[in-house]
Amino acid sequence: MDAHQSVNTQTQSQASSATLLSVRVFDCFMAIILLVLMLPIMVFKTLILACSKQAIFDTIYIHVSDRQVALYQFNQGRFSRLPFLLGIIKGDIGFLGSAFEYCVFEPSSANSRPGVFSIEKMQRNMGIEHINNAAPEFSSLFHYLINLGKCLICRLIVVSTELNYPEQFNLLGVNIDNNKMADSVEKLVNAAQQSAGDETQHFAFVNADCLNIASTDSSYKNILNQCQQVFADGSGVRIACQLHGIGLKDNVNGTDMLPILCQRASEQGIKLFFLGAAAGTTEEAATNLKQQYPDLHIVGCHHGYLNERNQQEVIEQINQSGAQLLLVGMGASKQEHWIEQHKYQLNVGAAVGVGGLFDYFANNVSRAPIAVRQVGMEWIWRLAQEPQRMWKRYVVGNPLFLARVLKQKQQLNLASATSQAKAQPLSAVSNHNRHWYFFKIKCGQFAKRTFDIVAASILLILLAPLFALTALSIRIESKGAIFFSQTRSGINNQPFTMWKFRSMYIDAEQRLEKIKQNNEMQGGVIFKMKQDPRITTMGKLIRKASIDELPQLWNVLIGDMSLVGPRPALPNEVSQYQLSDRRRLGVKPGITCIWQVSGRSDIPFDKQVELDIDYIYKQSLKEDITLLLKTIPAVLLARGAY
Repeated sequence: MDAHQSVNTQTQSQASSATLLSVRVFDCFMAIILLVLMLPIMVFKTLILACSKQAIFDTIYIHVSDRQVALYQFNQGRFSRLPFLLGIIKGDIGFLGSAFEYCVFEPSSANSRPGVFSIEKMQRNMGIEHINNAAPEFSSLFHYLINLGKCLICRLIVVSTELNYPEQFNLLGVNIDNNKMADSVEKLVNAAQQSAGDETQHFAFVNADCLNIASTDSSYKNILNQCQQVFADGSGVRIACQLHGIGLKDNVNGTDMLPILCQRASEQGIKLFFLGAAAGTTEEAATNLKQQYPDLHIVGCHHGYLNERNQQEVIEQINQSGAQLLLVGMGASKQEHWIEQHKYQLNVGAAVGVGGLFDYFANNVSRAPIAVRQVGMEWIWRLAQEPQRMWKRYVVGNPLFLARVLKQKQQLNLASATSQAKAQPLSAVSNHNRHWYFFKIKCGQFAKRTFDIVAASILLILLAPLFALTALSIRIESKGAIFFSQTRSGINNQPFTMWKFRSMYIDAEQRLEKIKQNNEMQGGVIFKMKQDPRITTMGKLIRKASIDELPQLWNVLIGDMSLVGPRPALPNEVSQYQLSDRRRLGVKPGITCIWQVSGRSDIPFDKQVELDIDYIYKQSLKEDITLLLKTIPAVLLARGAY
């Protein structure tokens, strides 16, 4: 038996050594590649620091196993940690490992090979230090790469700027307490142990969905603001806090809290009552928790489907049970309204709304894997489990929440700028406003171009099958080129070649002279005819569905056009423009704009110009996205398309 154990130990040791070797080879290889790629930046940064007569490098000393190692970093500014690549190549540190332990402190017993990224720091940044999963050892290179990928994702999610950590902050009108998980549990425990006869203390959790509800339900918002404590739950609240420059101490969610709370309740002899969910769910959750915590006192359970007939009976059952802490799982905002309405009839020390918590511990709903929770993507797991029930909360609710947060931030910035302007001389304010105006223009142009590139690239990939089918159909019906190119007038009347799927016969331009007198477009500048004989059968179909315009995504990608903007005119049409009409040439032309979603060819030319000018004056990324969303029903209904 001893020989067998010795063989197993030796095999595990060999496997561990092989994993460590593969990890170090990977680290060294990637560090060399990054060092070569970043060498121009390092040289430039060295020259800048040298010319400024400052120290180029700063030296830090860290513990690595049983020795001390010196690491070099640039003295200040961005890319300061690029010299760490030399430490990775030498093998002193890795891309991923334990957190740095500086030599000014004694090393811990768990000290191992440190890394630029660490699981401990990632979980601290994501507010989930209470999840004990920060093991620095890796079973394989694949496991190492997965954890490194999680750290990189979290690096993108969590901002690196200095944040404030207030005890309380306001988000969308709701006052939220900024606590560590352990502190939140202690507050609940202390409230539960208060003397009998004292008023029941009300606690609540809020996530992005709760704050969306509170934005439109003033009574729910008022109840939250009267609670003893409101706990910040979820990555959505964390992102919103970062946008406001607020650091969130922890992700205080009920699912992580309940095991810790049960442990403390069993130690302190606190009695719990579970109210909520479907019949049998609270009982199943209680049974599972008692198996895990044998000394836990759960003195009663009841489903959450209450009415006037059984409501008073349930309140009496709670009071007679001797419960000190009541957990109510009826969903936001119903549970908060119920607690607020009945807390004066309850004899419990504390009551807290816990949403769908009981379903998790009754094993009706599975918890996301730790890897998913570490990167703040548990909502995707929930959406995948119940897409029909959860799509509105997450697919619609999350963007709506971020939009509301950004609007709140904009209002706060405006209020701050106004107060500063009152304290400044008029000339300083004017100068500041001028610079801020042009800065916003540049930011808007950058955002619009970035959005155009990303969206056009994605659409070109996704629509490739439709492109192929359309091209085949055009070729089958009539001989000639599949694509139709034409010179159009771009920004500032600069000519460019615009691409479309060919929807007309090859000799369409020659036929135009014969039918010009049949023009149905008012104003005479643009030629439109509902029963245009030059259009092929396939052409009528792709024009009706606007498929013929899709190749212009290439024009968007190369920068000749934008997704949203005035439609590009023909040079001979521009020659007929009045001076006021030429204002529509002041921006890049686009695939869609206001008049395309308001009637298309049914709108006369002078009205089209007015709508284009209206877009130019109020253009923004938000306006572009709104018009793109409106384009979808406009295309489906095909009103004015011919």
